[in-house]
Amino acid sequence: MDFSVKVDIEKEVTCPICLELLTEPLSLDCGHSFCQACITAKIKESVIISRGESSCPVCQTRFQPGNLRPNRHLANIVERVKEVKMSPQEGQKRDVCEHHGKKLQIFCKEDGKVICWVCELSQEHQGHQTFRINEVVKECQNYIQIERQKILKGFNEMRVILDNEEQRELQKLEEGEVNVLDNLAAATDQLVQQRQDASTLISDLQRRLRGSSVEMLQDVIDVMKRSESWTLKKPKSVSKKLKSVFRVPDLSGMLQVLKELTDVQYYWDNVILCGGF
Repeated sequence: MDFSVKVDIEKEVTCPICLELLTEPLSLDCGHSFCQACITAKIKESVIISRGESSCPVCQTRFQPGNLRPNRHLANIVERVKEVKMSPQEGQKRDVCEHHGKKLQIFCKEDGKVICWVCELSQEHQGHQTFRINEVVKECQNYIQIERQKILKGFNEMRVILDNEEQRELQKLEEGEVNVLDNLAAATDQLVQQRQDASTLISDLQRRLRGSSVEMLQDVIDVMKRSESWTLKKPKSVSKKLKSVFRVPDLSGMLQVLKELTDVQYYWDNVILCGGF
């Protein structure tokens, strides 16, 4: 059965109250149907609150409790839907809602999560802006591409800054300022941390670009915040000449960090993104 058709049929046989497939469906005069237990509970509630008056939870049309009638036709459709529903294949499990077992096909802008249509109708997402995945996936791809370019630009700026700082340190050395060891320690710490943060972020962006639409959009707000907050912190560097002058043992470690940063930049300059994007 075509997936979109299956979704439409499931919606028609889903109780508007509990959002599950109808159980012992009862229909009102207005045409809306509910689980027997759900509508019975609503009627009891209305007796207490509204002095015996009952109205349809969907369209608010008033009805007499005695006019409720079993809907055998809907009950049969529910049984057929249950028979048609198949367990998702191993490779598709991540595209199925863990709460309702429905296909993840809707993106909630407020929560930055991919949800199913049952989640969309729930109280948790009431009033939220929701879109079909295919409506936002291209926008998300463009966003990730822009963030990728921003990070690459940051690496390029880092290379320029390091070159400039090297010249500054040489000038300071010539002028007799010998606070180089402190600068070295601070620069090394900064570079190591920036390398770790950038590498983690790059890996996440790359994984999303290569994954499915669901994987790209799931929890995308988190990666957006991390990407937007990533800024190049200006490090202090020490020139290579200082190694022979001061015999600094940590200089090799710092230079290795710089090399790895350069390697990461080279990797990103040559990476091939999924789908040709």
